[in-house]
Parts: sequence; C-alpha cells; structure tokens
Amino acid sequence: MGFKEELKREIRNAKNDAAKEVEKHWVVDFEGHQIEVMNGMMEEVLKVDGQMIAQNVRKSMWSHIVPFSTLKGTFQSKSGKKHKVYVKIGGFVKLNVTVKVDGKQLLHEAMKLQFLPWANKAYIVPLLEEQYEQNQQLITKDLPDDDFLYDEHHPKFAPGFADQLHQEAVTPFYTKKLIKLFLAQVTNPNEQTRKSTYEKIKDEKVISYFHEFLERFSEAEKDEDRVKEEAIWLLEHAAHREVVKFALLVLGTVKCEEYKERMKVVALHEEFTGVALFAITNGTTNSNETVWHIAQNVSDWGKLEALNFLDASNEDIRQWILQEGLKNTVPGNASALMCAEKGKLDIELHEKIISGKIFDSAGTIILALLYEGAYQTMDEYEYAGQVLMRYTHHAKTHCLTFSQFFILTQIHEYLQYDEETWDNRFSSNWKPHEKRTVEENINVIAHNPLWLQEALEILQYDQENEDMALAVAKYYKADITDIVFEKLKSHPENVQYYYSLFATKDAQIIERLMGITECFGDFNELTNDQKVVVLSLIEELDQYNGIGMDFIGQALITTDDHLQYMAIQTLLSYDRVYWQGTEIEELIVRYAKESKDPDVKEIAKQLLAINE
Repeated sequence: MGFKEELKREIRNAKNDAAKEVEKHWVVDFEGHQIEVMNGMMEEVLKVDGQMIAQNVRKSMWSHIVPFSTLKGTFQSKSGKKHKVYVKIGGFVKLNVTVKVDGKQLLHEAMKLQFLPWANKAYIVPLLEEQYEQNQQLITKDLPDDDFLYDEHHPKFAPGFADQLHQEAVTPFYTKKLIKLFLAQVTNPNEQTRKSTYEKIKDEKVISYFHEFLERFSEAEKDEDRVKEEAIWLLEHAAHREVVKFALLVLGTVKCEEYKERMKVVALHEEFTGVALFAITNGTTNSNETVWHIAQNVSDWGKLEALNFLDASNEDIRQWILQEGLKNTVPGNASALMCAEKGKLDIELHEKIISGKIFDSAGTIILALLYEGAYQTMDEYEYAGQVLMRYTHHAKTHCLTFSQFFILTQIHEYLQYDEETWDNRFSSNWKPHEKRTVEENINVIAHNPLWLQEALEILQYDQENEDMALAVAKYYKADITDIVFEKLKSHPENVQYYYSLFATKDAQIIERLMGITECFGDFNELTNDQKVVVLSLIEELDQYNGIGMDFIGQALITTDDHLQYMAIQTLLSYDRVYWQGTEIEELIVRYAKESKDPDVKEIAKQLLAINE
C-alpha cells in the first residue's frame, strides 16, 4: 500500500472513530410522551413518540467548528394542547445537551468526549470467547477490526498471513518508548496511561518488535502481578488485533497459569495462534497437550505455528504429525520439513515393513518437500537421501495407484539437476549410492506399462488428474504433442499444457505455442492466467536465439513492468542482429533514456552497449 492510500485509510479510521464517539441517544418522558434526541457526526434528530419533528443535517464534518446547534418543534398532547420542544446540543470540550418543553428544563447533561481508541468498538477476545462458549469452536475467521485494517487498496489476508509477510523493523527507540509507556500504565493504571499504551500498540505489528521487546522487557524492573493485571486489561479491552497480540506477548513473560483456558480459546483463531502459543508455552506448565489440541483444531498459517511449538516426544503426537500434520496447512512451506523432522520420517521408513497408511503419509510429506517455490525444502532436509532411498524401496510393495506413481516421477525430476547442485547435495544430505538406488528403484516400478497407458487415457478423455498425467508422460518422454495442442484449442490459458511442451525443446513447437497467445489480444489487458502463460513463454524463449521477436516486441510495448522486464531480459540472450534496426531497437533506446524501472533502464543500456 502506498503512502497516499495509507493516509486515506488513517483519515477514514479517524472519522469513523469520531463519528462513533459523538453518536449519542437520549430519551426523556413528558406527560406520557416519549421525546428522543439523537446526535450524530452528520446530523441531529428530534423525535416525539417516534415522529421526527426537527432535524439538522451537516454537509461536512468540519461544520462541527460551530460549537452548538439547536432543534425546535411542536407536538400536540392527547388533550389537544400544543407543546414547544427546544433542544440545544454541542460544546468544545464536553458534549452538552439540554431539553426543554414549554420552557421547563427536562434534561441537562454534559459528558466529556474521550475518543478512547477501544471505545464504541467490539472487543475481540470477549467475542471469540462468546463464540466458543456457544459453539465449542470459532465459527468465523472475521475479526471486528477488519474494516479498520482493510479497504479497496488493501485486500484482506488469510488469518496469520500478514505476520508471515512482514519484514519491516520498527523505527529506532519505538520498543524502548513502548516499554516505558506500558510500565507507566502498570505503575499507575488509569484511562490516560492505558490510552497512551494502547495507541502506541495498535498501528504497529507486534511481530516487528517481538524479540527486541522480550530482550528489553526482561531487563526492566517491574511488579509481575501488576504486569499481568494490565496485560489482562488490554486483552479484555482490545478492539484491535495488535493489542491482543501485545497482551499475549506480555503474558508470555510472566506466570499466567490461571489464564491458560482463555488463551487456549484465543489460540484457536489463526491470527493469534503463534503469539498465544508463545504465551501458553512460556507462561504455563504442562503446555504440550494444549499445543497439540490447538494443532488439531486450527488450519493454514495457524497450524504452521502450532507445529512449530509442538513437542513430538510423545509417540502419539509423533504419529499424528506424520499422518495428519500436513492436512489443512499451508502447502509448499516449512510445515513439511517440520513434519519430516519432528515425525522422524527417516526412522519410520527404515523399518523393514511399513503400513500403507505410513507410506501414503510419507508420500504426502515428500511431495511437499519437493514443492518448488523460491527453493525446494528437500535440500534443507538432513536425511533427504536416506528417506528417498527407503521410500522408493517401500514403493516396490506399496505403489499401487496412479497418484502414488506420480510422486515417484516428482522424485525423478528432483534427481535431474546439474552436476554443481549434486556436488552441494553430496556434501550435505546425500551419498552417491543413495542417488543410484533411488534411480534404480524408480526404474523397476516404471517398467510396468500401465502407468503410461493410464496417463494417456486421462489426457485423451479429459479426466481428472491431468497435471499428474502430464508429469507421468514427461517421465516416459512420451510424444503427447498432438493431444496437448488439441486441448489448448479449448483451454489456451492452462499453463501446465505449455510446460509439458517446453520439455520437448523443439523450436517449432515453441513458435506454435506463441501463435496460440494471439487469441489473448492486447497484452495490456491480459487476465492473470493469460499473463502467467505469456511470462512463461518469454522465460522459455531465452533458449531459442532469435525466435519470437514479434512476441517479445508485443510484451515490450505493454505498460506492465513485469512483462517489460522479462522481455528485455530475454533479449540479452539473443544476437543483436535479430533486433537491430527494428521497432524493438527504438523501444530499447527509449527505455534506456526514459524507463521508470531502473532494472529495465540498465538492461536497455547494456543492450545498446553490446550493439555499439
């Protein structure tokens, strides 16, 4: 989110808070008639017996600079007598209201407008506790402060994901100042000291100062009982999620056994799982059973956090981690490595005989370790060679389904890296004989012709598991060109079809694939799926000197920075003869002078230097 959008959101939140603070409602009885006065940010309303008799509507919130407004009207009693109502509302420091009927004062009230950051809002923890008490589970992932955090410029994240993304550190001295404010609150708890702490906390992510806070707070002199009392006050009055997290962080620095069940409920919401489990494991005794309970009842980022805290010394827990640890958690992440290590996958697979259930669980973990994101977690796993050797050995007995064979093709794909990669693996988590054995085991199983036959049937009849079928066909180096091109006629945005044909390393096929993208139209108006296809093709083109110049030119003239960058990067691998004297050269000259992307500008200059 840019600075302007951030500022707009802050102004919007400030307006909303002010509107809620000034929103008041008074009811006065007069001779059996009900007189109502309603004050809001943009209007004041006077009603008698449900009928509006006067109204002031403001065009702008800034019209509040006029300190008082009045409402006047008349109503008729049952006897037929008419009565005059007069209301005066406003004030500089306090909100004053006076209600008179026929000159007689019925109400005069003055209240100080506090604008407390937790006031007029739903408290998060009591809301979670109410849900849990009624349903024995949390029935929604929404939080009361969603509107405070998100808008059209800031899409809503899955619970717990924002903390995984956050990398910015707090400004210097922030943590020191926060501790000073909180200790002042602890020493003298009142509305003002609590407000000062709360406002310091609510807009800054706890994850950004978590460790610094623990280090500094441990050195501070403090009364732990009072610290705990104020942490609980914040926990119970928090209307913003970062305040909940701060309260839990503080509770993790003291003994808080009596609040274990309450923290357990909060931990069931994935936004708070990590910091709540920190508090439970550090502030209470015999916490591992609680952590296990949480791990079994959360998902996604919350389950990843729970796995991190879970101690697998108990055999039941170890088996659960092996067989259930990856279910409903984030794919392709550190959860797979934790399951392999804490579940002692290497020891389990060294058994002479394993069950089909263990084999399937091992396959799920291995597939996740092989997931190719920014890196493959398998390369971090200490027992990678041993585990894949033993898994493929057991596969001779247990590999009975197409999906199980697909995992073997992914292991085979992992083996196909270059010599330098394997030198690194042999120096860390592999031995040469393990690699040879894995290859031999897969070859034995792959001799069965049914695997390829099933893959071709899946592709031919458009059944499920097409991605697996493409991988199996690739393993066998089967010629599926005609089948895939036929599928592309109706599914030109399926990038997996393109990937399957890249493997042929055939220039004519690459040219045909670029032709398919003509149906996408203007590259400035690509859908997300179309953009993935175009980017994949551009990336592949760096192996085909001179091919696809029109395609690259089309990507270069877009306003999409990513497409521009990938297209001009590909030109670095082309001989200049293919673009010299063309419109592409004119674009390169322009980007070398005018591009707002420093990387694009630098590459354009390199290309021109080569040309000279």
